[in-house]
Amino acid sequence: MNQKKNRPTRIDIDAAELVIIWKDGSESRSNLVDLRKNCPCATCRELRQQEEPAADSLELNLLSDTAITATAQAQSFDYVGRYGIRINWADGHNYGIYTFASFRQEDEEGTE
Repeated sequence: MNQKKNRPTRIDIDAAELVIIWKDGSESRSNLVDLRKNCPCATCRELRQQEEPAADSLELNLLSDTAITATAQAQSFDYVGRYGIRINWADGHNYGIYTFASFRQEDEEGTE
């Protein structure tokens, strides 16, 4: 896909979702809860891997302090270069970079 079409013309965040209007006129909508659950930062990816119990495990996994205080309330976002955004969550977390390519990929997977 043309790189310029992968750039947004507008991004809005409301109480429940992030909306991206793309240069090609299409629109992406992402649920904030899903974005937070799938934060791409190294810390969150590691926590997700630790919280997945082994198939043969009888142990319970306890939530970490980070997971307990996580919130899906977004206060704002910042552009990161020309390739993505960093969402500033209400609990102070803002380490994940959400790439524009990942939003477009989600759109493509959702239409299949």
